[in-house]
Amino acid sequence: MRRAPSFPSRPAALAAVSGLLLLAAFPPLSLWPLAFVFLVPLLYALEGTSPRKSFWLAGLFAAIFYAGLLHWIVFNPAVERWVRPLLYLGVALIAAYLALYAAAAAAAARWIAARTGWPLWLVLPFCWTMADYLRGLGMMGFPWGSAGYAIVRFLPAIQMSEFVGVPAVTFWVVLVNGLSYAAVRRCRPLARRPARRDVAIVAAGLLLIILPVVFGLLRLEQVRRRCETAATVRVTLVQGNIEQGLRWDAEFQEENWRTYDSLSRDAAKRSPALVVWPETALPFYLRYQERYLTRMRSLVDQTGAAVLTGVPDLAQDFSANTTDYFNSSFLFAPNAGLVGQYAKTHLVPFGERFPLKERIPGLRDVNFGEGEWTPGSDTLPLRLGDMRFANLICFESIFPELARAMVRRGAAFLTVITNDGWFGRSGAARQHADMAVLRAVETRRAVARCANSGVSLFILPDGSVRQPTALYRQAVITADLPLLSGETFYVRHGDLFVLLVALLTAGAAAAAIVRPRT
Repeated sequence: MRRAPSFPSRPAALAAVSGLLLLAAFPPLSLWPLAFVFLVPLLYALEGTSPRKSFWLAGLFAAIFYAGLLHWIVFNPAVERWVRPLLYLGVALIAAYLALYAAAAAAAARWIAARTGWPLWLVLPFCWTMADYLRGLGMMGFPWGSAGYAIVRFLPAIQMSEFVGVPAVTFWVVLVNGLSYAAVRRCRPLARRPARRDVAIVAAGLLLIILPVVFGLLRLEQVRRRCETAATVRVTLVQGNIEQGLRWDAEFQEENWRTYDSLSRDAAKRSPALVVWPETALPFYLRYQERYLTRMRSLVDQTGAAVLTGVPDLAQDFSANTTDYFNSSFLFAPNAGLVGQYAKTHLVPFGERFPLKERIPGLRDVNFGEGEWTPGSDTLPLRLGDMRFANLICFESIFPELARAMVRRGAAFLTVITNDGWFGRSGAARQHADMAVLRAVETRRAVARCANSGVSLFILPDGSVRQPTALYRQAVITADLPLLSGETFYVRHGDLFVLLVALLTAGAAAAAIVRPRT
């Protein structure tokens, strides 16, 4: 008698469920409590497996998660029509690449656990945190989707990041998942008396879960009291909602300017010190357009408010016959004209620069929708009178080290300018905005985030969000942002927590090599 066709294996199905649970914790669904249990099915799937099988199961989990999270890549309207089908292949390849980090973490944790006898759920947070940190480093760094970002709405839990950064939040989330798995795995029928070891695990687990939350509640109250008595700066954000297909049309320049000029003059009635326009709000080389330079000076002089706008810029080296193009921001001040500028230092791989494209035969003349920008070289904050503030451009807001460097150089608050119109109505715009919440808590600096088509918003130093705008709507919002002074432990010392995790992970690996369990 022939067997009926079998369903996918239980471990693979459990790994897939974990990927879907983590995906649901992020926007657009934003079911963030799922972040505390998403690994439970995967940990069941990894029971008794070899490091090799753990690698493939964790890779399956992560590939499903990243493919769902990054589906917005296919919405890019700038690519040539014949290239668009390749974007689906691109999503699959990027998801597979990012999945390697989670796969390696699970395999390493399984190997250490098998050789030392330590529980996998206890080893995994260390390996996971290291892999997640490495994923965000270098030119190809992409920390999008770290588990710590899934719980930005749970303000008490993320307050720890002012001391140890987002890697510690991710570590804690993975540890809570492990404790949840251990609690479920060791549960006994109520008729039986629980073993002492089970009671100890539950008690330790509750402490590890509750203590960070209690600490966060206390810090929230302290930070909010500081905000109430701090000096403030009034900032206005102008969300022009210029259609993506028209923004780069030379014939649309005048209409583009009139939109931002009109909205800013209306906003001037609120007496802001600074008006912020989004990334490439003026999509032409403003430095060489005397007509619009004159109009900008007139705008800031007449309204009395400084204007920060995103613009493309270029620098020519005539001796070498080369031209460098920059994704920049210009700051104009009343009665002073152009007083500051900043060029984006961390460009989007395959979005703003195709790594090694000029060295790959056949790709040099193909348009994948990416720009060919040159990275800037300075993180010096901009000056607004006697005050300094930092400007992060789009993708840069997901890298903690950039905000940290600018605050160390004296930034009193942070601005983020972005154009998220590439994302369509997917969850990407909200995913992107959520990551700026951790920059506010890590540095204890208010954040003013201005997007062309949304989401524009203000973030207070405690991580709370104010006045988020709807997608694809014109909007003008104003807020008085508190200016906190001093440097947080994270700003002063950086990723010491990651160093500690690295040392403990290396120690565990050494123990697995030197004294394996018999």
